[in-house]
Amino acid sequence: MRSELDATIAHLHEQLADIDDLDPAEIERLKSELDEIRETLDEQDVNSASLAERWKSQVEHFRESYPVLTENAGRVADMLSQMGI
Repeated sequence: MRSELDATIAHLHEQLADIDDLDPAEIERLKSELDEIRETLDEQDVNSASLAERWKSQVEHFRESYPVLTENAGRVADMLSQMGI
């Protein structure tokens, strides 16, 4: 599951790089959040459910404007929840 999560995070980075009509600061914030998720998973005391909820709230307002991005972001949240760490 971890390799699938890493691949999805990499794909989201690519999608974010291709978005022209979103505030660059917002794009960077989302990329940083993705990097933090990836790095946090290597820690012993990580709460993946908490990471999933935080990530979902970060991308929820993109649902209408960027449905594919939101769908992939939801996959990250789902994978984090399933990891159960």
